[in-house]
Amino acid sequence: MTGARAAWITICGLIAAVSLAVAVQAARYAHSEAARGPTAAEESVATATAVGQRWERLPRGDIFPATVRYSTDLGTTETATRLSIGAGDSCPGALNPPLSQEAQVLGCVAALRASYADELGGTVYTVGVLAFPTGEMAEAFSRSVPLGQYPATGLRALALPGTPAALFTDQARQYLAMQVTGPYVVLAVAGYSDGRPAAAGTERRDSVFLPAGRLVTAVVTPLAAPQQVQCGTPEFAC
Repeated sequence: MTGARAAWITICGLIAAVSLAVAVQAARYAHSEAARGPTAAEESVATATAVGQRWERLPRGDIFPATVRYSTDLGTTETATRLSIGAGDSCPGALNPPLSQEAQVLGCVAALRASYADELGGTVYTVGVLAFPTGEMAEAFSRSVPLGQYPATGLRALALPGTPAALFTDQARQYLAMQVTGPYVVLAVAGYSDGRPAAAGTERRDSVFLPAGRLVTAVVTPLAAPQQVQCGTPEFAC
């Protein structure tokens, strides 16, 4: 009995020693994982996630600046003013068919819109941000946007009672501009503040609405800004 007991004690001691060694190794590995920096893959995922959440993390007023400087077709520099930012973020509500269906198929997450007026209040603009799960989906959607079509279509006009955009309806859209950055498609439609409808038989004056492109660029800027990854914070899982 004494020999068997001694052997059992020896075995238990060996098991304890092995367990301790495993625990020490696990602790060393855990410390090493905690101490090391993020891998390139982890940092890439964290960055993409943070950029994809900008539409909801950034204040709407940062996405749609209060004023935007632009050059006119006469070579002068003027200022467009933001009239208001739409309250909703529905993708189907911000787009005409068939673009609304295409946006849903590609997983459109949100659509933000704001309206602007030029310095003289003669032309008005609706700028929209469409957020998609990935840049590839945003690019795929952009290929369906009918750039150059007249009358313009795609992004729905945001009419605002009591402002220069009060009469800006879908029928008044004369011009469409677009840019893509990461998972975002930024669109702008333009028209006259008196609400005159665009019609296939009327003369196009695209040069009047060139500020639409500058407005799109101004909205793209905060969405496309370089992202600083800070692992260990609530915003970044890396």
